[in-house]
Amino acid sequence: MEPQSPLTPEELALSRAELSELHASQGDLRGDDGDFSGALQDYKKAAQLEPTSPARLLKLAEGYAANDLHHKAFQLYQRALETNIIEDAGEDMTEAYVGMGDLCRTFARSAAAVRSYERAVRSRPKQPFLRWKLAVSLATMGLYDRAEAQLQIILEQAPADSFYHFQLADLYRIMNRDLDSVQHMAQAVEFAPRDDYYRLRLGAALLRANMTEEAVEQFEAAARMKPTNASYQTLLLFAHMRNNQQPEIAVDVDKIELGAYDEDFVNRIQRLAAPVA
Repeated sequence: MEPQSPLTPEELALSRAELSELHASQGDLRGDDGDFSGALQDYKKAAQLEPTSPARLLKLAEGYAANDLHHKAFQLYQRALETNIIEDAGEDMTEAYVGMGDLCRTFARSAAAVRSYERAVRSRPKQPFLRWKLAVSLATMGLYDRAEAQLQIILEQAPADSFYHFQLADLYRIMNRDLDSVQHMAQAVEFAPRDDYYRLRLGAALLRANMTEEAVEQFEAAARMKPTNASYQTLLLFAHMRNNQQPEIAVDVDKIELGAYDEDFVNRIQRLAAPVA
């Protein structure tokens, strides 16, 4: 008696490539339904049928990552990067490169993340979000000039995008280019005037540049937008006190700009601002 095949007659009639595609599609459906474990099993079957297929390899890596098996996913992505199998196959795998870059960042492999994002940018050079991911990784490595170049290209492509003006302003903050930071933070506010957080950050950038009167105006605007936000009210007090040149409020402006002020800071500013009995 011949052993029974675990495959259905319909599956037996399919080629390996067709059956692989079937398993991959089933995996996508399972993943869409939140069944990441089931999706991974389907991706494994697809990869076993087409072990040299870049698409199957990268789907399997995605499946591992979705199941928090990051080391296995990372190994597959690393192999793909080192062997150029995706580019050699002539396929558009931009999303896969992004997945590689994101996972590399998870493992603090900044150089590998940069390589992945660079390939994604080469594949889709007019997609700003990809350049932004590349810029963030470059900045993480301290390659600020290269990060700035990527953000400048983005703003050439999307000159009225407040988010990317904000990102460039923040990079300039890190680079201690205070006036440049103010310029781009002001443009972020110009293109998103109702964003209270951008107003807050512009106020902080102005404080860094010792433009305290202008900073007060921005903190006042943020406080008007969110009148119940105690932090905004506290920062407005701080700006007024800086504007009055009170020496006892030597506080790290970076902490204010990043929102890293704690309860002690709030209490100290309110105490200093209180009228003397």
